[in-house]
Amino acid sequence: LGELKQNVCTLSRGQKIVYISDCRGTEENFRKIIPFAMNADIMFCEGTFLEKDRLKAEERGHLTAKQAGFIARQAGVKTLQIYHFSPRYENCPDALYQEAERAFRGE
Repeated sequence: LGELKQNVCTLSRGQKIVYISDCRGTEENFRKIIPFAMNADIMFCEGTFLEKDRLKAEERGHLTAKQAGFIARQAGVKTLQIYHFSPRYENCPDALYQEAERAFRGE
C-alpha cells in the first residue's frame, strides 16, 4: 500500500476556501470576517441584494453584492463567487455579479 501511495498520490499545497452566508453588513462583522477570509483562494459569499437595496439587506440580515466584493478585496481573496440572491433579481443576476466584481477590483 505504501508503494502504491508513492506512485499514485501527489502531495500539493492545499487551498483555503471560505464560505460566508446570512451575515449582516456591519463594521463589527467586517472586522471579524476579513481576517477569517484573509488570503483565501476562493470565497463563496452571499451577495443577496444590490447596494441600492442596502436597507432591505440590513433588515433581512444579508450582505449586498458590493459588500461581498469589498470584503474579498480587503481580505486579499484570489477568487470571489457570490450566491444566495434575492428573488427580486431573478431576471437580472448579472447586476449582482457586476456590482460585486467592481467592488472586488476597487472601482
